Amino acid sequence: MNHERIGRALLIVTAAYIVVLAVWVFVLLPRSPDGTVPYQIAGLVAGFGAALGLVMMVAGRPTAEDRRLLRDGVEGWAVIEDVRTVGTAAAPMTEVDVLITVPGSDSYPGLVRRREPSSTFEVGATIPVKVDPADRTRIWM
Repeated sequence: MNHERIGRALLIVTAAYIVVLAVWVFVLLPRSPDGTVPYQIAGLVAGFGAALGLVMMVAGRPTAEDRRLLRDGVEGWAVIEDVRTVGTAAAPMTEVDVLITVPGSDSYPGLVRRREPSSTFEVGATIPVKVDPADRTRIWM
């Protein structure tokens, strides 16, 4: 999951919602018929929730580059050789040293950085990968 993209999307929707609220409070609310304000508030809240849901769905999708790699990548496997945690306490990253094997070629070393806890990777485990045929250093686990 791409937390940075989702965070940016949430900020954009929230900023747009603040603008919508300002327009509603200063322009539309004074002109509203009596008794309709609760329904307008319900509509605003529902619209905000729907916008957040849609934006999070779109932001959570893999990038176009990742989708291309999944579609066109060459299947292979990787053996996990070493796992270590790097980065700051606020933004920890896991670096995984792997030995990548793609049918029809020699095995070669690779390095993968992930935002998953290091406990999800076990040294010696074999995992499926997809390798970009144009750039063998670009892999998807």
